[in-house]
Amino acid sequence: MLRRGVIFWGVIVMWCLVVAACSHNRSDSVSPQDLARVPPDQMAPVNQARLDVAKAQDEVSRRDLALKSAEHEVEVAKHEANVAKTQIDQTQAILNKANFDRNSQVGQQAQRDLATNKAQLDAAQAHQKAAQTAADLALAQKKQADAERELAETKLHLAEALALKSSGDPAGKNVNADSLRAQVDDRLKDVEKAKSDVTKRQTQAERERLAWQAATQRYNEVRGVGGSSAR
Repeated sequence: MLRRGVIFWGVIVMWCLVVAACSHNRSDSVSPQDLARVPPDQMAPVNQARLDVAKAQDEVSRRDLALKSAEHEVEVAKHEANVAKTQIDQTQAILNKANFDRNSQVGQQAQRDLATNKAQLDAAQAHQKAAQTAADLALAQKKQADAERELAETKLHLAEALALKSSGDPAGKNVNADSLRAQVDDRLKDVEKAKSDVTKRQTQAERERLAWQAATQRYNEVRGVGGSSAR
């Protein structure tokens, strides 16, 4: 009985090793050499998937440029706020001296200038917030583009695997299409998550843009200029 038990478990272990070996030999990708043997008339899904990858990559590049532009706008807005703060300090110093000298004419002008400077600072700080939320949105859009590119690449791998299998080539047996389908599902979830974040960021960016627009309008009214420069 003991010997039979040892033999039984030995067979089980060997079977597990064989299954593991087979699973290990199955691949999630198709080599260029294997794909070259697929008949051209069966390559339409693969060719379309390649176009989708190229399109997704173009979108990544576009979003990357948009992100850099948004980050530059943040720096511009920070500079505007620093300039406004400096002007407030300078005007406050003039007002303090005018009060000390009892110079009412200079003091009154300094008070008007100070009100303008403060409105300018409010607009600059609102611009800074708007620029930052716009940059956050651009980053979220870049992440969405990255996720969509990864999805397109995974779909391409699946299309290659299915084309190889459909061709009847022996190498098709070594491709793990089920694993690729599971990866496509995972990439789809990543895309949906990224889209949800973009939607949230869009709402925040629009709210701050409107606040900047309102602050700029108030600044223009204080300095006697019509219109708004907020985009």
